Amino acid sequence: MATALLAWSVGGFSAVAVAAPAVADAEPAAETTDLVDDYFTQLAEPDGAQAAAAVGAQILRDHADDALMLDSLAWGILTDDALPQRDLPLALRAARKAYEITAGDDVQVLETCARALVMTGSRAEGIAMHRRAIDLCDDDPSTRLVLLEILAEYERPPADPGPTDDERLRRLEDGARELVTSGRGVPLDDLLSRATIEPCRVELTAPSDRPLSSEDLFELVRKSVVVMVALEPAAEEDRHDLSLATGFVIAPAGIVVTNYHVVDLPGAPVLAAETADGVIHPVTEILAVSPFADIAICRLGGVDRLPALPLIAGAKPGQRLHALSHPDGALYSFTEGILSRYFVHRADGQAKTMFTTTVDFAVGSSGGPLVDDRGNVVGMVSSTLAVYASDDALHGDRRDEEAPPGDFQMGLNMCVPAADILRLVSPVR
Repeated sequence: MATALLAWSVGGFSAVAVAAPAVADAEPAAETTDLVDDYFTQLAEPDGAQAAAAVGAQILRDHADDALMLDSLAWGILTDDALPQRDLPLALRAARKAYEITAGDDVQVLETCARALVMTGSRAEGIAMHRRAIDLCDDDPSTRLVLLEILAEYERPPADPGPTDDERLRRLEDGARELVTSGRGVPLDDLLSRATIEPCRVELTAPSDRPLSSEDLFELVRKSVVVMVALEPAAEEDRHDLSLATGFVIAPAGIVVTNYHVVDLPGAPVLAAETADGVIHPVTEILAVSPFADIAICRLGGVDRLPALPLIAGAKPGQRLHALSHPDGALYSFTEGILSRYFVHRADGQAKTMFTTTVDFAVGSSGGPLVDDRGNVVGMVSSTLAVYASDDALHGDRRDEEAPPGDFQMGLNMCVPAADILRLVSPVR
């Protein structure tokens, strides 16, 4: 992390626009970057809060006269949205020390200290300090305008817009870990050992014939789409990384459909789903799977009645479709396009029909529903395949997931037809 640049890119300034505290020579600047970087590196590690706190204490103790280091530490703590936790008391102590060193004559340090005061509840004192920073910017109108806009937020705090995607993902990971520690989560190995390829009995919802506007369609589908989360074993021993995908409810009793590759995580200590109301439920049973068709039907624990989406087969090429999924953690992204074509895929002596679509999706979208304009599920996101230009390749051989042989041309977005999902279901009459 280049601390001076980070601080002011987050705050809206440029490194040129605001003078940083004086630095005696290049060596302390390098040390500033290294030690502050070490604090944030430690904080990003699992159970790294204690080690980070020790680095923070070292900075306060051994560099009590280094305004740049103190200011960089404080600003990073105050503004980095990727932090798993924010040590506001440490940020305030560092910011106050930097303020004392610069005698209140440095705009950057004033703004950092003002923000620390506001964020720790001393709003009036923070606003007064922020005004002093503005007064020092008479010869810098660009910085002055930025500071005036921040001042308006301090004086009239906007309504909290809610958590960011990163904050929600951290909450999901914390929720999954809590399921493990509380014993309510079921290990994937247990779930897979009890899974079957036989159809399961499910109370399906009747298809709808009422067209909906895009706005109404989003609201309808969103209530039934879930965020699938698992703690996937990492390369390092005793480490697990968050695995994110999509699923959707097909029966009110917490029956959810997703891809088989989403649940095929041997060694994972838990599989769970967050419903649209923000509640995280453990997957307590995998009712039926088709590894080749890439389908898994799961049961959520602790569920009363959830809004369910109907399944319908027979969508046609050219038909307009919509997807609601979580590409790359961009939760509940709504995209649209058309059904492009059906095709047959053969492998290992098996054959299946799939379709491609111009609807956008990406990693994290796996298991998301493709719906028509009535809210009926006609298919499910499965995978993407990139097509690259290559003059010496035959047709059909220009698709390569591992090592692209040429310039990217287009993506093939491949989906599981609803007919395959229906074959894994025995409707309850």
